[in-house]
Amino acid sequence: MAGESAPDKGSSPRTATTDAFDRSNDLETAPLLAASSDPPAATSSPARKPTRLRHGRGPLVRDDSDDDGEPFPPNSSEDDDAVRLVAAPHPSLAARKRWSFGSVLCLAFSIVFVALLVALAAVHLWVGHLLSEQARHGDAEAMAQRGLVWAGPSAVRVAANTAGDGLVVELDGMAGIDVRKALDWEDKDDSKSWFRRQEGRIARWGVRKVRSVSVDVGQVALFDASAGSTAQTDPLVVVDSLDTLRLPLSYPSKREPLLTMHSFTLHVPLRFPAPHDLVDFGKAAWEAKSYRVRADVRDVVAQVGETGTRGVFGWVLRRMQATRVTGLERIVDGKLPDVPDPSDPSELANVTSVDVFETPSPAHLNETVIAFAASALVQNPLADAIRSGRLPAFAWGMPFRLPVSIHLALPPLPEGASAHDPTEIMLAKVSTAPFAFPHDLDTAQLDVTGHLVPAGNLTPSTPIPPPPGGPLSSAHSTKKGAPQQPPLSRALSRFVARYLAGRANDVFIRYDADPEPLLPSDPAHDAPLPPRFVSDLVANQTLHVRVPGTNETPELFRNLRMEDMRIKLGGGDDDTGADLLASGRVVGEVVLPDMAKKLADGIDAQSIWPDVLVYDGELPGRGLLERAEEAQFLDAAASAQGQLAFSSKPFDTDLAALIGDDDDTTEYPPSPVPANAFARMRPSSAMNASTIHIPANGTHNATTLVSATFVDAPLYLLPGRGDVLRRFVAKIIFGGPGNKVKASMAGITSVRIALSGFGEVELHEIPIEASFMVGRGGVENPPAF
Repeated sequence: MAGESAPDKGSSPRTATTDAFDRSNDLETAPLLAASSDPPAATSSPARKPTRLRHGRGPLVRDDSDDDGEPFPPNSSEDDDAVRLVAAPHPSLAARKRWSFGSVLCLAFSIVFVALLVALAAVHLWVGHLLSEQARHGDAEAMAQRGLVWAGPSAVRVAANTAGDGLVVELDGMAGIDVRKALDWEDKDDSKSWFRRQEGRIARWGVRKVRSVSVDVGQVALFDASAGSTAQTDPLVVVDSLDTLRLPLSYPSKREPLLTMHSFTLHVPLRFPAPHDLVDFGKAAWEAKSYRVRADVRDVVAQVGETGTRGVFGWVLRRMQATRVTGLERIVDGKLPDVPDPSDPSELANVTSVDVFETPSPAHLNETVIAFAASALVQNPLADAIRSGRLPAFAWGMPFRLPVSIHLALPPLPEGASAHDPTEIMLAKVSTAPFAFPHDLDTAQLDVTGHLVPAGNLTPSTPIPPPPGGPLSSAHSTKKGAPQQPPLSRALSRFVARYLAGRANDVFIRYDADPEPLLPSDPAHDAPLPPRFVSDLVANQTLHVRVPGTNETPELFRNLRMEDMRIKLGGGDDDTGADLLASGRVVGEVVLPDMAKKLADGIDAQSIWPDVLVYDGELPGRGLLERAEEAQFLDAAASAQGQLAFSSKPFDTDLAALIGDDDDTTEYPPSPVPANAFARMRPSSAMNASTIHIPANGTHNATTLVSATFVDAPLYLLPGRGDVLRRFVAKIIFGGPGNKVKASMAGITSVRIALSGFGEVELHEIPIEASFMVGRGGVENPPAF
């Protein structure tokens, strides 16, 4: 009964406390009810330490640390003498705790956002400042011109375009972009302003990140933009595309002053849609020494940065779009470099070796031709411009084998000939080997091979009566009124005669669009021919060169002598009308240049037709050869007028009239006639000649002799020279037994020669001179002179 009454006693106070606690809404004002002062019953629970409740945030715990974490004793225990209850934390405190954490994040985000806005505003102001500053330094084109640094080209090579008709020009060079010069920031590093120095550092950092810029150029077309040009439908030159050119960027400083430049080889494929217009443009530019073209560029694409750039900066660069500019048009003009324009080829090339020989024909194996191989040192035509700094030093060359044909001018047509007859004829087919000029040398070796075109056989010349003009007539029988010869024979005869007389000759060089097979000795067997378009480019174009005559005494016959010379007085009663008749034999040694000695065995002289003056004693001091040297000097003056051109230019009229350049005849006989000349020997027909080949032995070289016998050749007494003839005959007759009288002859002759591998050719106006001794019994062989 007693145990049942304990709960009844304590039920009322606990219920009241619980109700009071439940009605409290604030942890701070919640009532703390003291425990009952009655001691706990000993029989209901064991002895326990007094329990203290601690008020604070979080769950209610006991304050004794010795407890094993046992929860509050149940309120229903009748042995608890005192219980202190504390309410749970108010919800507003937990909400305050969560707001404080979010507010920190929000505050941090706000600070970053405001800082970013401030930075963007600063960057915007800085960029605007830079743009306004750069606007004062020019546009993008001016910046590119300032910043682009180009060295070269160090070499220029030309090759055939394997992808189509045209050429590929390869340029070796070095290039880079100086960003500091492009921006015109060369004074940033030395500025007193901290901000300006920082701008330079930022630009240097950006250049190190970007590293390079790639440039792609689309199709480029060049048009004639000279003042006199008309509207063109086709461009002169077209460049279809160029290789991508990657240019390194650099920002030099005092610490690193060197500019970064990369070497490259730029391939420029060229097409020539209008070759005839290009030739006309080249002629006009050559004459004016200047050019003016319009360049139309389809598009230019520039991409900043490299694909391998890492990091955020590389990610940004890879997503930047390339800058494209379309429809560019520029006028490009300038002066041509000074290129030597001599008409004397000896100023362009110095021949080092020439070899002439007979070889099987490359076109007809059963025939032979006279071939030649020559080597020469060619002067670089751009050397003067390079030395003066107008052009950079670079190596260039010609990789193709150039086939050309050489033509000679024909003599003036005789009366009655058709005006449509050709004025020139092909003499030889020539091929030049590839050559190249190193960048540090002014000369290059040029190898030339070729062969003469066969001339064909000559028809025998018919005898021609003496001209009616008398013994002093300038119309000598060795040329005037001669029968028609094959064209090449006439052309070569004229060339040799003028050359030996010291006169300049016209030579025409043309591109050979249909070359013959190469000679076996040609050193350029593997060299390619130029592309086919070259034929269209140089069609109907002629390189006119004036070849000067020799300045040496010509000598086709050595040791020329008269044998068995006999003179008959009073021979004027025959049909020739001559005053004297001479009989005898002419013997001479054929002299070939060293380069043509291999042709000696193939020479066969057919006839000789002399026209000479006979002298009493020695030849006069001033002879025919000295006058030829004077004519050669005048021709050299004419060469100074610049006769090397792409087509024949009219010779200066006054100068031509001064030297009589159009007159192929040699001034013969000389005027005035020397005082010791008394007769002129001029046969009415050619004298048959024979050739003797003497092989070489241990003491003598191989020799080729020509001999011609003449009987009763007419001697015409010169007007007023009877006294000279009488003195000459008196010295022979009254000089006593064994007396010898010296006589001389000088003049010109025509020689008809058969040359193996070429044919027969007749050479006119070959100067000859000889001295001999005359006695009662005939002629004594003179020593060599």
